[in-house]
Amino acid sequence: MKGHVRQRSKGSWEIAIDVGRDPATGKRLQHWETVRGTRRDAERRLAELVVEVEKRTYVRSARNLTLADYLTEWLQTHAELHCRPRTAEGYRFIVNRHLIPALGRIQLSELRPQHIGIYCSNAVRRGLSN
Repeated sequence: MKGHVRQRSKGSWEIAIDVGRDPATGKRLQHWETVRGTRRDAERRLAELVVEVEKRTYVRSARNLTLADYLTEWLQTHAELHCRPRTAEGYRFIVNRHLIPALGRIQLSELRPQHIGIYCSNAVRRGLSN
């Protein structure tokens, strides 16, 4: 398994899981989390995280992670590795020209469908070529 569970205190468990490597430095990245309850609760949460990492749906949950940070990381860890060069280049253009200037400063944890809806309405109103 890519993680482990250890008891911190009575009713408190710490889980740690490997979530990959930092594309810039190559260093190992880990996710640490405290789970209150039983060991079984902690093991269940660890299993959920393992599935997210394996399905590539895991999103780093840093409080200060902005949409710009996430999109930049996504370009490096997904688009450049899993897309053809021309497709990745198109994604990079869209992200850097449109998405980051409009939505990049929003913290990922605060991003709501309304933000995206307003962005889309404004983009249609002014034309996507700007």
